[in-house]
Amino acid sequence: MAKYITTTCSAEKDNAPGLLPAIKRYQHPRIQWVYLESKRLALPMLILSGEFGLLQPLDPIPWYDHALHMDEVQDLAPRMAAKLMRLEADSLVFYAQPSSQPGWSPYHAVLEQACGTAGAQLQWVPWEG
Repeated sequence: MAKYITTTCSAEKDNAPGLLPAIKRYQHPRIQWVYLESKRLALPMLILSGEFGLLQPLDPIPWYDHALHMDEVQDLAPRMAAKLMRLEADSLVFYAQPSSQPGWSPYHAVLEQACGTAGAQLQWVPWEG
């Protein structure tokens, strides 16, 4: 079983055409900080995308503009749970704003549902950057 460090995607993206690794596509300092933290802690990283679900940093993705909405959580959570099971994830450390912050509640909800289905422990750590 494995422990992962994770955060969400961001609206700030490199708009280069074609595919880029997720870690290069997303340009928010939070994502870069979590990536460096994953290296420091020697833990693999996942990025929660409202469009693509759970991504690993080197997964190639196109530019897109989509934020996750609550009405999409029920469809995305099972796909994310299946990925967590394939990755044998038993624990996720989630760096994010509180779910009470505008736009953040769907990301919390989908991770909670996916982890519950996959049997993975979820630990939320407030992002204060």
